[in-house]
Formats: sequence, C-alpha cells, structure tokens
Amino acid sequence: MSILGRETLLEHVISRLGPQVTELFINADPRLCGEQSLPIIADHLEGFQGPLTGLWSALKSDQLSAARYLMIAPCDGPFIPDNLVAELYRRIVENDADIACVRYQGFAQPTFSLWHKRVLPTVEETLLVKKQGGFKPLLNALKTVYIDWPEQSISPFFNINTPEDLATAERLLA
Repeated sequence: MSILGRETLLEHVISRLGPQVTELFINADPRLCGEQSLPIIADHLEGFQGPLTGLWSALKSDQLSAARYLMIAPCDGPFIPDNLVAELYRRIVENDADIACVRYQGFAQPTFSLWHKRVLPTVEETLLVKKQGGFKPLLNALKTVYIDWPEQSISPFFNINTPEDLATAERLLA
C-alpha cells in the first residue's frame, strides 16, 4: 500500500470520509487488503470489469444498512473535503435525484458521488447486459445532479495513480 506522509492512502480516505457516513466499507479484493478493521465487500464478478463493478457489488451486498444512499470515493483520493457527503446528500434529496456527483474545474468526478439505492436495476443492466463498466453512461441515463465544487489550491479530488502523482501529493502536504 502506498504511504502518503505517515499514513497509507486508504487511512487518509478513512479519516476524511469515516466521520461523514454512518457505515464505511471497502470494496476490494480481500486478498489484496491485508489486515483491515473495516468490512470488505468483494466484487461479485471475476476480473476487473471497470469501476461500476464495485458500485454494483456494494449495492447488492447484504452488508449494507437500510440506508437509501451509497457514497463512493476512491481509495487513492486522500484530500476528500470534510463536507462532501453533506453537500451531495443535500443536493440529491432536494432534487429527488438518482446520483449526486461532484464537478471540479468543469469535469465530472463520478468516483466522488452519492447514489440512491434505487439505481441497482439500471446499474445491473449497464454492467451485465450492455457490458459497460464505467460510471459516465449512467450519469447521462439516470437523473444526475452536480455540485460545482469551488476551486482550491489543492484539488480535493486529486487521485494518486502513479509514483509521480504520489510525489506530487507529498509536495502538496509539505
């Protein structure tokens, strides 16, 4: 696991997202997670089919509470805003929407989004019938509302995907 500062990327996300939600789960291959104090929801499909597989697996999971909404965030996004869930929740409820998604600098950030659980049939059809594994087709097909997040000196939606990204994040923390 990648270390940023003195914590793993996952620990950064847990410390930022945990206080904002009632329950927190990790969607991952349990063999790759090592020791975790949080419940892990494994993908219900073999092989990586795209990020939609994780959402579908979580929506289908028996581990989820009776909550009507599911927040998703990537484990490599360590700068999640402290009020992200509250803002997405406010917007999704006000509009009776299926998805509330962040838009930052004009670009949708679907890996930072809140989903109403009623989307499960559409997610399932998109993934299993249409064989599409990304979020973007669903942003168009379902009732989606966006929050245009204010620009900041450090992007709260910065993803660390490469060693260079990790080095950039280290500089941002310094």
